[in-house]
Amino acid sequence: MCQSYASLRKPRLYLLCYYGDLFLCKQVYTFHNVCIEALQTPVTRVFNRKFYYNETAKITIYNLHREGLHHLHVAGSRNSLWNHWDVHFRQGNIPSSHKLHNGTVFFVVPTCPANLHHFWTDEFVPLYSVVKHNDRLYPGANNQILYRQPQDLDTSDSECLSTTAFEDILRTLYINRFHDVFFRAPVNECYSNAVFGTEANVPDYRIVINHVTENVLGKETVERITSSKSYVTFVQRQYRRIINIRELLQTALDIGFRQVRIVYFERHSVKKQVS
Repeated sequence: MCQSYASLRKPRLYLLCYYGDLFLCKQVYTFHNVCIEALQTPVTRVFNRKFYYNETAKITIYNLHREGLHHLHVAGSRNSLWNHWDVHFRQGNIPSSHKLHNGTVFFVVPTCPANLHHFWTDEFVPLYSVVKHNDRLYPGANNQILYRQPQDLDTSDSECLSTTAFEDILRTLYINRFHDVFFRAPVNECYSNAVFGTEANVPDYRIVINHVTENVLGKETVERITSSKSYVTFVQRQYRRIINIRELLQTALDIGFRQVRIVYFERHSVKKQVS
């Protein structure tokens, strides 16, 4: 009975989604006056039963009729086991010692996007959706993106756990230069609006593709590519290979296609893959 985008200004929806200290509905939540504050006693987390790290900051939400630590279950990728946040509610106003930014911060639960396909489907399109829905998709929006857990726990797999592998695409959401795990963000800084969770809600995926290609490659480059003769492209991979790919290529030539190619995405940069 929960809607896709919820705000605590809707009492009826709030009651349906809340029980005890749990926000039960897996959806996208919007709050006001959200701060990053120092955590007196760091909390040790375990990621994937292998990597340990310490959270040294907490998320505090002010000016609500609620107190204490609560667990926020949010909509997110099915490939992530961590679609939840721990948030501290405090009644009253933001302390005068804190700095308030008149902007929006998006709290994101990332997956392990080992390639462009998984990054696009699991992370980027849902994130694009909530940024667009909140009317923050414009130059100069200075959006902030904060992650649930570190993405640099295992440096041996840089494409899987890296904040920079897909940075060219993330920049199309008009984020500022800092996008990292939330407890590394400056403490005692607050945001007038905050969005927790992501959900893909795009009527036409071509809109997203056009937005990214024009911002990553430039409009003139896109026009030049689209005006040229079309290719038949076979995407080959190092693993899960198409074993009869040469037969498929020859079949395409026999049918009448003249521009046929085999592309190994792993051998190209993200920007080249976009083109």
